[in-house]
Amino acid sequence: MYKKNIPVNIKNGVHTRIAATIVHKASQIKSKYNVELYIRKLGNPQPLAISMLALISMKISENEEIEVSCLSDNTKGKKAVLELCSFITEEIGTNNFSMTTIDAILEENTIANKQIIESIPVGIIVIDTNSNITTINNYALNLINKQAKNVIGKFVKDIIPTSDLPFVLIHNESQYGKIQYINNHIAIVNRSPIVSDNKVIGAMGIFQDISELIGIKELNEKFKKILETSHELICFVNEKRQISYINPSYKNYFKEESNDIEGKDLIDISPNGLRMKVFNSKTKLQNIVHQKKDLNIISTVQPIFIDNVFKGVISMSKPVNEIKDLMKKLESFEEELNYYKEELQRHTKLSSSFDNIIGNSSSLKECLIIADKASKSTSTVLIRGESGTGKELIAKAIHNNSSRKNKPFVRINCAAIPENLLESELFGYEKGAFTGAIKSKPGKFSIADEGTIFLDEIGDMAPSMQVKLLRVLQEKEFESIGGIETKKVDVRIIAATNKNLEEMMKNEEFREDLYYRLNVISICLPPLRNRKEDINSLVEHFIEQISERMKKKITGIDSNSLIYLQNYDWPGNIRELENIIERAINLCDEDIITIKDLPFYITNNSPKNNSLVNLIDGEIMPIEEYEKEIITLAMNKYKSFNKAGKALGLTHRTVSLKCKKYGIETHH
Repeated sequence: MYKKNIPVNIKNGVHTRIAATIVHKASQIKSKYNVELYIRKLGNPQPLAISMLALISMKISENEEIEVSCLSDNTKGKKAVLELCSFITEEIGTNNFSMTTIDAILEENTIANKQIIESIPVGIIVIDTNSNITTINNYALNLINKQAKNVIGKFVKDIIPTSDLPFVLIHNESQYGKIQYINNHIAIVNRSPIVSDNKVIGAMGIFQDISELIGIKELNEKFKKILETSHELICFVNEKRQISYINPSYKNYFKEESNDIEGKDLIDISPNGLRMKVFNSKTKLQNIVHQKKDLNIISTVQPIFIDNVFKGVISMSKPVNEIKDLMKKLESFEEELNYYKEELQRHTKLSSSFDNIIGNSSSLKECLIIADKASKSTSTVLIRGESGTGKELIAKAIHNNSSRKNKPFVRINCAAIPENLLESELFGYEKGAFTGAIKSKPGKFSIADEGTIFLDEIGDMAPSMQVKLLRVLQEKEFESIGGIETKKVDVRIIAATNKNLEEMMKNEEFREDLYYRLNVISICLPPLRNRKEDINSLVEHFIEQISERMKKKITGIDSNSLIYLQNYDWPGNIRELENIIERAINLCDEDIITIKDLPFYITNNSPKNNSLVNLIDGEIMPIEEYEKEIITLAMNKYKSFNKAGKALGLTHRTVSLKCKKYGIETHH
């Protein structure tokens, strides 16, 4: 390249007529030496091929310095540069090409045009015959977020990759109402060649950001947000087969490719891809799995038609591994949802706090005091008690009174799940871990993370599982079946049992180390037979609760029925009492439960009513009947006349005679 700097010693600078004179001289020199000449105003970064568009856009003032150059540095190139320099400095400068009246008119017209270009509320961009930018107004600069000094003289597609001005220039063809994506803006564009004396001397584009059009701005913003925030990899290809838009997700996945594909011909980027097939066939391809840049992708590509005119194609893709991860999460959420559905459908409603636990007996209150303290701690709790005493109720109350109350409470019955399935229930399994494992499943420990897990009937857990549970207690970590990743978990454990764990330890049925890990805070719930003073309150509570649920108006229970309930031994505890009240409400024809509504095994036991004498339907029997009954009971218990006599305060002989009299069988 050969270049030379010269001062512009022309009065009033390079105005319109001077520019025309220089262009005419440059054209003669080009024909003479067959070289292209360029001019650069020293403040500008890029030289421009000499043209009217270029010279006027430079606004070269009097005494400013310019650079004249030629890409060739051979003899012809140097001669061409020196000849034009001599013409500008000597012939034009010395001949004093002053502004005549005609010059003034031309200059005024030029200034007016410049002001119009700057003030008009549309983007204007002009290129020369080399597709380099010669003019660009502020609207366009704001849209592309660049400064004029970094744009003038640059190849237009380097600045706006989606520009179609070079096509308009080459084919001398105007375009109207085209949609163009410019720097994440959607613009509507008109493009025209600039013709002088039947010769194309450049091209001009006029465009407007359609988001500024009234009524479209909000729609455009929403459309932009959808494209920008979508996890789908989205690509638009226009009707000229150029990639006109790719969204941020696409750019993120294909960083190297996406840096330089907007505005490019699809055939140069992916000649054998799905987009090319759809572009040629105009037929939709849906959910096709294929490989792209070492990634497995699932894509849907379809043609775009507007008023039956083909406008290009759109592709929407998703990485297969991302879909797999999403499916895995959905399966996990579905499993959690199913668990909570099952819990909601369970018949027994769990109270939410200690205040809702019915009973005033001292033995129960002692348990509640310990449970309340346990709720303030994160230590493991072991709840002891017979079946039906309300162990789960206490566990739920501890959870709901703790700092974990807004996290999951997960219950698992160790006795109800077969030994070979308990591990997968507790710790989950990975897809393919065993035959039938067609998908991954999270375990109860994963579901209960940051919450509480209630292990009911812990005494029925097999020794092999006891070891794995001990590890979770000690290390707070586990592996799912078939998994290689160790999972950390933060779970508060509450265990419950109706078995004698101490006896089981002696028989090596329950691990001693696990027992001490579980038995940090121990709560022993009393059986109902030891807290009979609570029966009345419990009965009243169950009548109110169950009758409301069954939509049946039952107001209470008669005193005789309560006596029978007080007298019964309650092997099934509170659960059995609730079931009996529900049965009674079902059978009750009045608004009060009576003896006829209670089961026979309850009423068959004569109520003691704090008396040594049992009445039959309220009637007193002859003394012989009571004598026969008491001697029969004594003989059944003591098995000998001597022992029975001592218990009754009678002689050996008297007892023997009474047995003969009443026909009491003896087995002594």
